[in-house]
Amino acid sequence: MRRAGRAEGHRSLERPTHWAGVLWCGLLWSVPAAATQPLEAFLEHARAHSFDAREAAAVARQRELETDLALSRLIPSLSARGVYTRNQQEVAANFMDRRLVITPQDQLDASLQLDVPIIDLASYHRYKAAEALAKGTAQQENVTSLDVSRSVARAYYQFLGASALVTSAEQSVSAADANQKNVENRRAAGAATDLDFERATASVARAEQDFADAQLAVALSARSLESLSGLLPDAPAAPPAADDLHAEGPLPGWIDLASRGPATLVASHLRGAAEETRKAAARGIWPTLSANAQERLSNATGFGGQSSNYALQLILSWRLDYSVFSAEPAQAAALEAEQVRLERTGRAAVDAAFEAYQRVGAGIVKCRAARAQRRAAERAAVLSLDRYEIGAATQLDVTQAQREAFLAAATQIQADSDLRYARAALRLAAGVPLATQGAPSAEK
Repeated sequence: MRRAGRAEGHRSLERPTHWAGVLWCGLLWSVPAAATQPLEAFLEHARAHSFDAREAAAVARQRELETDLALSRLIPSLSARGVYTRNQQEVAANFMDRRLVITPQDQLDASLQLDVPIIDLASYHRYKAAEALAKGTAQQENVTSLDVSRSVARAYYQFLGASALVTSAEQSVSAADANQKNVENRRAAGAATDLDFERATASVARAEQDFADAQLAVALSARSLESLSGLLPDAPAAPPAADDLHAEGPLPGWIDLASRGPATLVASHLRGAAEETRKAAARGIWPTLSANAQERLSNATGFGGQSSNYALQLILSWRLDYSVFSAEPAQAAALEAEQVRLERTGRAAVDAAFEAYQRVGAGIVKCRAARAQRRAAERAAVLSLDRYEIGAATQLDVTQAQREAFLAAATQIQADSDLRYARAALRLAAGVPLATQGAPSAEK
C-alpha cells in the first residue's frame, strides 16, 4: 500500500506543479482509520477471557466454598465407623442358661454419631467473617472488570491512534516523494538548486522514519490489546466518529457515583469481615455447648447381651489460655487498619473520578486547539508550495511546513485519542461499566 501511494505521488508530479498543493491538501485531510471491531467487542471478550477476570472469578468461587466450610462448624454432622477385629480366641461365658459372647474371635463393631453444636459464638462470627469476605470478593469481580475495561480501553484507543498515525505518516511519505519529484524536475529545468533537492531528499527519509515508528506503534498496541482482551484486532477499516467536544455533566454527580463504586463496596465488606473476626476473637473466651448422640452395634455383646446400645451426651467446653486473651487486641488492630483502608479506597475512587473529569475538560480544549492547529498547518503547507513555485519561498520553507503539518496531524490524533480515553476513564472511575462506547451520563 505504501509503495502504491508513493508511486501515485510520483505520477501526480508529472502534471503542472500547481497540483502538488492540491495533492498535499487532499492527503492531509484524509480521515484516519480505526480498528474494525468496536470497543464493546473487545470489552465483552475480555470479561470472559482476560487473565485478571478469570482469576477474580476463581477467587470468588474459592471464597464461596470457604463460607460453606465455615458454616459446616455450625450445623449438625453425622459420622459412621466400622471395625473388624480378628481376636486370638473367643471369650464366652454361660449365664443363666445363656451363652454370652464377651469377645468373639471375629469381632464386628459399628458406630453412628450425631454431633449438634448448640452455642459456639466464636464459630458463628467466623462464619459471618467468611460471608463478608465472600461478598467483598464478589464485588472485587466488578472492580477487576472495571480495571480490565480501563486497560482494554486504553489499549484500544492507542491502537486507534496508532492506526490513524500510520495513515497520516504514509500520506506524509507520499507528499514528501511528490515534493522531491517536483524539486527534481525544477532542478533539471534550472529553477532549483542541489541544496533544494537534498533538503527534499532528507524530508523523504524523515517521513519514512515517521512511517516506521507509526507501524511499530500499531504492532505493539495491537499485541497489547490482544493480550488484555484475548481478541486480535482486525485490519484498520472505517474511521471513528469525531468527538463533538461536549462537556460532561456536573462534577458532583460523578463524585457521588465514584464514592459508591465497587471499590468502596469491596473495602466496606473487608472492614465488615475484620469486625466479625474481632468479635470471634472476643467470643473465644466464652464456653461452647454441644450435644451428641451415639449408636453402637457389635457382636461383642458382653454381659448385657445387647448387640446395640445408644448414648446421649451434653458437653460444655471452656478453654482459657493466653492466646484467647491476646487474639482480641490483635484483631482490633486489624479492624483499625481495615477502617483506614476503607477511607483511603473511598478517597482514591473520588480522586480518580476528579482527575478523569479534569482531563476531559482539558482534552476538549486541547482537541479544539489541535484541530485549529492542523487546519492552519495544512494551509501553510499548501501556501509554501505555491510560494515556492513563484520563487517567494525556499525549499526549506516547504519541507518545514510539510513537517509541521504532519506533526499537527499527529498532535490532533493524540488529542482525540486522549479525549476518548478520558471520557471512558471518567465512567470507569465512577463505577459505570463500558457496555458501549457511548457510556451513560452521571445522572444515571
